[in-house]
Amino acid sequence: MTNKNKAHRLTVANVLNTLKPQAVLDICCGDGWVPKALTQAAVVDGIDFYEKAPLGYTYFETADFNQGIPETFGLYDAVICCEAMGYLQNPGLFLQSVRQHLKPGATFVLSLPNPNYAGARLNHLIQGFPRSYSGFAQNTTAEPHMPWLALGLFQLWLLLGLNGFANIQVHEVDEQKPRRQSERLIGWLIKGYARKKMKSAPSVALAELWRQAQTDQVVYGRQLVVSATLG
Repeated sequence: MTNKNKAHRLTVANVLNTLKPQAVLDICCGDGWVPKALTQAAVVDGIDFYEKAPLGYTYFETADFNQGIPETFGLYDAVICCEAMGYLQNPGLFLQSVRQHLKPGATFVLSLPNPNYAGARLNHLIQGFPRSYSGFAQNTTAEPHMPWLALGLFQLWLLLGLNGFANIQVHEVDEQKPRRQSERLIGWLIKGYARKKMKSAPSVALAELWRQAQTDQVVYGRQLVVSATLG
């Protein structure tokens, strides 16, 4: 988890270790890093479409979570989804499915590439779509890292709220912010706009959204780690 490209994992682990869940569902579990990152014993179940069952998981299924979480899974204190939600064709349906597998008051934690950091906004103007980890090669067969949907803070705020989640929080990731000095001017403009929106926000919820929109993690960070509780 010390790899700079995996810094989001440390943040997700810190959130989980603060929550101290007894049961965790790891969606898109990949190489199976979660059980080793927990500081206390917990039942960890996993789902993945491309990888085989990793060690340390109590229960595992190969499944396409575009169709939602299989009914064979139970209820959990925490559900996590790292670096996968942006590849889904139906994020709203997915969140409804996550909700059905959370205990009352439980927490959903997700990580995504940040499509709206300062440098990416300029890049978006040029190429016409957000930065992604791959180019557009074909659109007939699903691949592990096809170009992802632009799910930034504001889209996540809408999706999570509309699907019954509350207390939406962006968490700090240990990464260089900004990575390039040229991003500072763009970031200054972004923060100034967000401050004005926060001051004129008609509700506490909107003011909190615009407060988080000013943070270095949202403005400069390449990663987003967001948590929300079941309302």
